[in-house]
Amino acid sequence: MGPGTRRAAALVGLGLALAGCAGQSANAPPPVQDVDAARYLAELQRLPLLGGGWLDGSQLAGKVVIVQFLATWCFPCIATAPRLQEIYDHDQARGLVALAVGMDLEGPQVLRPFADQLGLRFPVLLADDALRNGQTAFGRISLLPTTLIIGRDGRVVSVYAGVAEQGTLEPLIDEALRKPAR
Repeated sequence: MGPGTRRAAALVGLGLALAGCAGQSANAPPPVQDVDAARYLAELQRLPLLGGGWLDGSQLAGKVVIVQFLATWCFPCIATAPRLQEIYDHDQARGLVALAVGMDLEGPQVLRPFADQLGLRFPVLLADDALRNGQTAFGRISLLPTTLIIGRDGRVVSVYAGVAEQGTLEPLIDEALRKPAR
């Protein structure tokens, strides 16, 4: 492989890294904006937490919930997870709940060091085969990271597939935090 070919391959790889980590093509539509998120919240509650146990749905009621689907092998996920932690730290007292859903097949074996190394202090859920295969209400998550924002009213505010530019999610979260619960 000559220098020009290596450079072209590196640029393609960088483009994929900046856009997000692609998975298989979608076989079901992702969550859409302004729909009832009860099915999505129920799916999250059936996934085990990284540290053991289960998510308590009552802790989500009346909160703005931001969920990021990620994987340890996905460079954009590694780059964006600390930003999610910053957003959570900034807005937790206002009623924001942040969750990560680790899509790795190896589960805790790779997700625990990942969360520790990145300093993630919000709950990390472990995806199961049904979620990874697109057999849940979420459909197939075909691009990582994918970020879902659910408002206090239990409606989907936004779904963002890929890397959200800094400053993109914050106004959506801020607006959702200002709205009352239903």
